[in-house]
Amino acid sequence: MEAPSVPGRALRTRIALSITFTIYLLVSGYTMIHHELSGDEIHTWNIVKGSATFPDLIHNSRYEGHPPGWYALLWPLSRLTHDAASIQVLHWAIAACVAFLILFRSPLPPVARLLVPFGYYFLFEYAILSRNYAIGVLLGCGICVLLGTKDRGGTFPYYLLLLLMSNTHLLAAVLAGSLHLCLLLKMRQRGRKSGALVGHALLGMLVLLPSVYFIFPPADSALNIASWRDKWSAQQVVAFGQAPLRCFLPVPAWWDYHFWNTQFLLEARNSYPIFRLVNRLVVVLILGSAFYVLRKHKASLVLFVTNLGLSFIIAATTFPLLTARYSGFIYIGFILALWLYCAEEPRLTRGQAVLVHALLVVQVVGGMFSTWKDIQLPFANLFRVVELIKEVPPDSRLVTDYWTMNAYVAFTDKPVYCVDMQRELSFILWDRSLAEALKSEARYSSGFREIFRQRGPNAVHMVSLGSPQKLVRVDPELDKAFRVVLIDKREGAIDKGSDLYLYRICPPETALAHGPSPPHLASR
Repeated sequence: MEAPSVPGRALRTRIALSITFTIYLLVSGYTMIHHELSGDEIHTWNIVKGSATFPDLIHNSRYEGHPPGWYALLWPLSRLTHDAASIQVLHWAIAACVAFLILFRSPLPPVARLLVPFGYYFLFEYAILSRNYAIGVLLGCGICVLLGTKDRGGTFPYYLLLLLMSNTHLLAAVLAGSLHLCLLLKMRQRGRKSGALVGHALLGMLVLLPSVYFIFPPADSALNIASWRDKWSAQQVVAFGQAPLRCFLPVPAWWDYHFWNTQFLLEARNSYPIFRLVNRLVVVLILGSAFYVLRKHKASLVLFVTNLGLSFIIAATTFPLLTARYSGFIYIGFILALWLYCAEEPRLTRGQAVLVHALLVVQVVGGMFSTWKDIQLPFANLFRVVELIKEVPPDSRLVTDYWTMNAYVAFTDKPVYCVDMQRELSFILWDRSLAEALKSEARYSSGFREIFRQRGPNAVHMVSLGSPQKLVRVDPELDKAFRVVLIDKREGAIDKGSDLYLYRICPPETALAHGPSPPHLASR
C-alpha cells in the first residue's frame, strides 16, 4: 500500500535538504582550505592572542569600533593554539550552523531553502572570510527560530540571543533592534497589554545598550567620533543608493582579476554611462520587489523597512556602506523578514515566488563565481611572508611597516619592529599614536633614520605590503634619503592590498656612494 502523498513529499524534501547540506559542507570546506587569510581576518586574531588577559582583550577591542562578541569567542581558542588557521575552522563551523538552521529550521519554501545557502553571503562573504559578520547572522537566525515559535519571543533565550547578536557588529546591532521592533509589533497584534509592551520595549533597549558602549571607541582612539566627523562627506548619502545593488545583486565584475568588493553593474557604469540610469531603475525594481513580497505581513515589512532605514542613517552619518560585507546586512534583513513572513504565511503567491527565486538565483551566481575564483586564485599572499623572511641574511635586521606586521606576527607568532611606528608590536591598536604616525609624510624615512642612528651603517631589510610606487607616494623622501632596492615580491592576490614586497634599505652614506635610486625605487 502506497504511503500518503504528503508524508512522501516530506520525506523527499528531507532527503533533498540533507543532500544539499552535505554539498554545502563539502563546497564551503574545500573553499576554506584553499582560502588564504587576508589582513582584516588575521588582524582580530593578533589582537586576541596578543592580549594577556580577558580584561586586556576587552580594552584592546574597544579601539576597533566593534563590540567584543567575535573577540570573546576567539579568546578560548587562542589559549589552546596560536595557529591562525584555527579561526577558519571555527568560522566554517559557524557558517555550517547558519546553513543548517536555514535548511532544517526555517519555514522558507523548499526551493528557497535549497538556494539560500549557496548565495554570495552564505557561501562566500559571510562564510569563507573569517570576520565578525557570520556570528551575527547565526544569532539572527536563532532569534527567528524563537519568533517563529508561539510564545517564545520575549523569553530569556530570546533576550540572551538579542544581547549576543547586538555585540557582534554595529550592523548586527541595527538588525537586532529591528528584530525587537518586529517582536513588539507581533505582541501588539496578539493583544498584549500596553504595560507589557512598554516593559519589553524598555528591556530591549537595556539589552541593546552595552553594544552602544562598545561601538563608541575611547577618546584616544584613531576611530573616535571626531575622526568619523572629519571623514564625513555628502557622498556617503548618495552612495547609499548603491547598497541595494551590492547586497541583492552581488555578482562581481567577472572581468576584473581583483573582483572582490566589485559589483558588475557599478563597474559597468564606469565604461558605459547609460548604466547610471539603468542602475537607478534596478534599485527601484529591487526595493519594490522586496516590498511586494513582504507587503501582506506587517511585522515582516516593518523589520525590513526599519533595518533599511537605520542602515541609511548609519551610512549617511558615520559608516558608509561601500562594500558588499557592509551592505549585506540589508539582504540578511530581507531573508530574516521573509523567514518570519513564511512562519505565518506558509505559501507564497506565484508572483512572490518568482521574485524571491529570481533574487536567490542571482545570489547563487555571485556565490559560486566567488568561491570558484577563491579556489583557483590566491585571495591573499600574506602567508608567504615566511618565504621572504628566509631570503633575509642572518646578520641583517628585518623590520615591517604597521599593517604588514599583522602578517609577520600571524605566521611567525613573534612580534616585530615596525619602522613607521618606531617600536616593536604584536598587534595593531587604533590609538592616537597610530593616527599621528599615519599622518606623517615621512614616516618611513624618519623611522629608518632612527634605526641607522642607533645601529650604524648596516643595511636593513623591510617586508611591506606597499609596492615601490606606493612607498614613494606615501613617503616621497624615502628614495631620496636612502638607497631602496626591491629584492623580491609576491604578487597576484585577489585582494589588492595583500601582496608582499621585500626591500633592502641602505643608509645615507651608502646611498651617496651609489648615487640616487632610480625613479620609484631601485629594482633588482
